[in-house]
Amino acid sequence: MTRTQLNRLKRQQAKRQAIFLVVGCTLVVSVVFAVFALTSERYPGENRGDLSYVKTAGEVVEPPEEKTTVVPESAAPPLSLGVGGDVTFGLAVAGVVEEQGCDYPWTGIAPLFGDYDITTVNLEGPLCRGIESHPDQTSIYLRGESSCAAPMAAAGIDAVCLANDHIMDYGTAGLEETLSLLRAEGLGAFGAGSNSDAAEGPLVLEGSSGASVALVSFCDVAPATYGAEEDSPGISTSSSGRLEEMVKQAVAEAPYVVVCAHWGEVGSAEVTPRQRELAQACVSAGADLVVGCHPHVVQGMEILQGVPVIYSLGNLVYSSESEAGKAGIFAGFRFSGGELTSLEIIPLRVEGARPVILEGERAQNVLQIFAAASPGIQLEISPVTGTAVLRL
Repeated sequence: MTRTQLNRLKRQQAKRQAIFLVVGCTLVVSVVFAVFALTSERYPGENRGDLSYVKTAGEVVEPPEEKTTVVPESAAPPLSLGVGGDVTFGLAVAGVVEEQGCDYPWTGIAPLFGDYDITTVNLEGPLCRGIESHPDQTSIYLRGESSCAAPMAAAGIDAVCLANDHIMDYGTAGLEETLSLLRAEGLGAFGAGSNSDAAEGPLVLEGSSGASVALVSFCDVAPATYGAEEDSPGISTSSSGRLEEMVKQAVAEAPYVVVCAHWGEVGSAEVTPRQRELAQACVSAGADLVVGCHPHVVQGMEILQGVPVIYSLGNLVYSSESEAGKAGIFAGFRFSGGELTSLEIIPLRVEGARPVILEGERAQNVLQIFAAASPGIQLEISPVTGTAVLRL
């Protein structure tokens, strides 16, 4: 074969290859356009049903909101919640943490927190520098150092209640510094905020099973000027006239709703008519549980329309000279199927700002006092575990 013939053959082969490539690419492009034409009206992604974008002349319209399936409360997964009483890092506690370290108050009780999906306590007083105190505080001023936040989170506390009569002791600046610090440590906060909506809204937390609980709080004993307004920071108060609305909002957001109340008289083990009135309002609005603080001593419990109300847990991290002030309880709650199924009362003694779990006869004494203050409540007191259980 001559060189001329060889070159002609090569040109013919190249021409056939080019034709093949053109035809192949044309087919591929056609298939792509055909698929796009068939699917361009549908929203890509899994589990989107029939959602689609709507085309209109001259404007962009967002796709309609995706419909969600509401899980019935009866199908809600189980969840466990631990609730502790009053915590402050002021007064004599400040000296203890300065000497022993900020983690010292939690060393005797932190293992207990691990038994619950979520644990919350009442934080009395801001964690801030305390530059300017609030002029309307008529009692003592409470605050703690910012270094106290991280050990709380490390101990296993998930959220703190701020609706009390001391969180605004150092004004708006103290509250804002506290909220910023808590966020930085991953600690949830409820009962106070940058305005009334933030203060009164529920904090919704999710347990390991996927079940969620809405935490709501209010204070009935703070100076009126501590209350949050539509455009100013503060706490959630009972005088806002929105207590029932707050609880109903929480009911709409989670299958389990817990109200933490700051009420009653300091140093008194007696439940006041006002406490019962507010508890009834919470229960009527749909709360599954109501737990109180502020008296700094343990008060009893009762059942209102099937809903447990513990009027005061007493102290958790505090400094008290009285024997009543050194006794406290930690309450554990078990939810399942959309309702509270049982609660456990764990007796404590707070000595030198450090709560410890009681055992034996000392535990029995605290539980018997609590049972006597809770007429009609069938508590199962166990001498082995040193705890009391109420099955609902």
